[in-house]
Amino acid sequence: MDASIRTDFNELVEPLLGLAEKRLAEQGEFRPFGARVAAGGQLAVIEVAPAVEHPCSPLIIDSLYATFRLEARAGTIRACAVCWDATVPRGEGGGLMDAIAIGAEHRDGEPRVIVEAYVRDPSGEIHFEDPITSAGRRHVFGNVLFC
Repeated sequence: MDASIRTDFNELVEPLLGLAEKRLAEQGEFRPFGARVAAGGQLAVIEVAPAVEHPCSPLIIDSLYATFRLEARAGTIRACAVCWDATVPRGEGGGLMDAIAIGAEHRDGEPRVIVEAYVRDPSGEIHFEDPITSAGRRHVFGNVLFC
């Protein structure tokens, strides 16, 4: 991966993980949110419908991706990421566990998904595992087919 793409992904992922971890600790959950790196390099965190009490997470994710697609077509962003509370297969013992998931995209590189699983112990303290990165899926940059 090119160094400039890695830098942009790091600039997106670090604050998103930090904010998601903070919200989990304070509220026990979080709504999806995103971030973007503008063409000039400025970082912005994006919230959708913060005043709505129980918004539907898939609709928020779709709204974030739609906003980023418009900005990408206009050429005003070079990278973006969407963060959501997920459930992933447990590494050992079977079953599922909670995780923070981030879908990151860059106009000049391949998309990535970053997953940071976590468990809450009986006292309520949250323990995060090391993040895992894998290939992602395009939602914003490039040719996206709608069926």
